Amino acid sequence: MASKIGSRVGNLAPRIRLGSRCLYSCGTSQRLINTAQLPVRHFFSASRTRWSTSPTLQKTERPDFSEPKQARTLTPIILLTLIGIGGAAYYLSAPPPRPDTLNDQFFVPYTITARETISPSSFILTVIPDTPSPVHPYLRPVNPSAESSSPASWRWPLWSVEFKQPEVQIARHYTPLPPREGDDPADGTLRFYIRTVSDGEMSHYLARRKVGQDVHLRGPHAGFEIAERLGDKSRVVFLAGGTGIVPGMQAAKAVLESNPSATFDLLWAVRKREEIQSGVRRPKRSSWKFWEEKRPTELGRDIENPSPVAKHLSAMKAAYGDRLKIQVVVDQEHTKFEPKHIENLLLDNSTWPSPTIDPFTNGCRFHDQTMHIGATEFGAGTAEKGPKCICPSDMSKPGKNLFIVSGPDGFIQHYAGQKLWVGGGQTQGPVGGVIHQLQHQHPLLREDWLVLKM
Repeated sequence: MASKIGSRVGNLAPRIRLGSRCLYSCGTSQRLINTAQLPVRHFFSASRTRWSTSPTLQKTERPDFSEPKQARTLTPIILLTLIGIGGAAYYLSAPPPRPDTLNDQFFVPYTITARETISPSSFILTVIPDTPSPVHPYLRPVNPSAESSSPASWRWPLWSVEFKQPEVQIARHYTPLPPREGDDPADGTLRFYIRTVSDGEMSHYLARRKVGQDVHLRGPHAGFEIAERLGDKSRVVFLAGGTGIVPGMQAAKAVLESNPSATFDLLWAVRKREEIQSGVRRPKRSSWKFWEEKRPTELGRDIENPSPVAKHLSAMKAAYGDRLKIQVVVDQEHTKFEPKHIENLLLDNSTWPSPTIDPFTNGCRFHDQTMHIGATEFGAGTAEKGPKCICPSDMSKPGKNLFIVSGPDGFIQHYAGQKLWVGGGQTQGPVGGVIHQLQHQHPLLREDWLVLKM
């Protein structure tokens, strides 16, 4: 077989054998080929014709060297088709644009316009949205056909927003102060009473922000419905510690403006006198009057050198008169709200026991205390969307007087019992602390008063 192949190849081109190398002539050029490196089964002649080493040699088709080039190049139609498909997929899969005004899904920028110092550890921050909006989600919808020019008002008696701390990616709820006399809520301005705490990442971050810088807010988040729980009852006692006074001010404004017969007792506990008055020394007590009882101080309309918060409270007192009673205690002055102070308010002879204690149905989310054990302050929804009251009602709206506690966790735990963490959120938990002791001494308190923690 080898001789046959050799004879035929010899007919195609002259050669000179040099050991394992063969010299082939191709026109005027010559090429030296190492036959040892060639595949055993194929030899290529100068004419680029491929021959098989099989016993019967057959001439094959000329190789198509254009195939690799076609594999590497897409036709314009295919390329345009792929671009179109990719563009459509991106358009369909891309998330919708984020809103640039206050909403409960995304944080939006607000600019700090003012900062009022109250004490070395507390201040009031005033912010306004970067993007003006004719409609704010926390305001009542305006009826275009209404002829009255009454100022805008808040939709909920209790609500808050979240601030974002971008350095450590955390968020915290803060409650805005209610509008003052002459303020226009429609301009979007919000004011917050903030106190820095030793381990508070968020409060220290806000303390470092200056006028003209941005903060990021998300919300609003509606809190507990007050009117639906109060019903036709008229008493609210709100016990606040520190900055917990702000939701108390929100609730007082909402209750006293919507219910002409309601009364509101606002109890405020602070650490130092400067939270109430600036530049005023604490009152001294005579050493020989060591037996003198240390009682809460009533906050009136006229306050010497009031702090911004106390000035706001004084204006509310002037607006609502005797229907709003404000008492304060100062921890630095060794005054506090004792159990007997709470008892005297809840067992006020002029209002308790109620002439009639409304029967309530077990399972009512507004009036059944056990239904509040697993309830969260911001997870119950609003009255217009959530379940309705299921208590029996003949001529009046069923309701209960309200005892509300707001402030640091230890403060709430002492007076009303610990809030519980369940599923990543804080729930009300069972009633405990001072209120539980009073309920044990006076069982009717359970029937006439509903306890809420904030």
